[in-house]
Amino acid sequence: MSISPHHQTLPSGNPERIKPGEIEEAIRVLVNGDRAAAARFLAYAKESRLALDQTWVLRNPSGAIEMTALAAPAAGRTAMIFAPRPKDQASALRAGALIDATAMGCTNMEVDLAQALIDPVDPLEESMFVSGGFHRLAQLDYLERPVPRFNAVQMPKLPPNVEIRPWNPEDRSGLIELLDRTYEDTLDCPGLAGLRRTEDILTGHLASGTFKPEWWHILHVEGTAEGLLLLNRGNDGASIELVYLGLTAKIRGRGFGQTLLTFGLSQIDGDEARTVILAVDRANLPAVRLYRRAGFRHSVRRTAMVRSLVDA
Repeated sequence: MSISPHHQTLPSGNPERIKPGEIEEAIRVLVNGDRAAAARFLAYAKESRLALDQTWVLRNPSGAIEMTALAAPAAGRTAMIFAPRPKDQASALRAGALIDATAMGCTNMEVDLAQALIDPVDPLEESMFVSGGFHRLAQLDYLERPVPRFNAVQMPKLPPNVEIRPWNPEDRSGLIELLDRTYEDTLDCPGLAGLRRTEDILTGHLASGTFKPEWWHILHVEGTAEGLLLLNRGNDGASIELVYLGLTAKIRGRGFGQTLLTFGLSQIDGDEARTVILAVDRANLPAVRLYRRAGFRHSVRRTAMVRSLVDA
């Protein structure tokens, strides 16, 4: 259960948006005083047109910035929250008030869901976000494998009643309907159910990296769309992101996940990118086993924290 910082005794000093001309100082505080890291962050923000107007701070008694939190809006009515790691429970509680204010500041920006990715081995960091109104969604494993070369992944042989076609971007409503059917009884972050509109989820998928329509594959069984695999080129140009793989309940457990994944990998064989990357709910054991069999290996683990801002 989330604990609101407004119901607890906090040290003096209220969260506030940064003042004009303070962004460099605020970002330095966010990255623990590392000027080079702050410069890289600001350069990235400028290049990617990342809005920094949702940067909030807490000040010490002398008025200097003590803590910084930042909300980065993203496509699909979401925002990613960045905050410093707390040193102790008292600072976690104080930072929670800052995170709460930062998340609430997004309600005027058409954001329905605030998210954060944190270190799973740091209980203080999770406690900080809980005190800011967030709850744990899932632990995510980030996996990667090399892009196939020299026809290392062969296109699977499909049964007569199975066909894989590229998605027609003009059929947005059809894809939304298919996505909804793949969410039924899903093991992939089931706690997200009802927190976002499928229309917004699709918008987020389209904006994740560079959309490649020929890499969005729809699996048809006996003429009906029953699964999909979505691949985008990563923003760095060196990776391909597996954005989503889903099957309807009707065809799960029949090997179609492996069929779709193998087909998708065969289609990017020889691409200039170096790696294929993805994130998977580590509790989704069938998906984890599928990716392991396809040569994906563990890269890093993060805990996903979320807070709904609908009717906040």
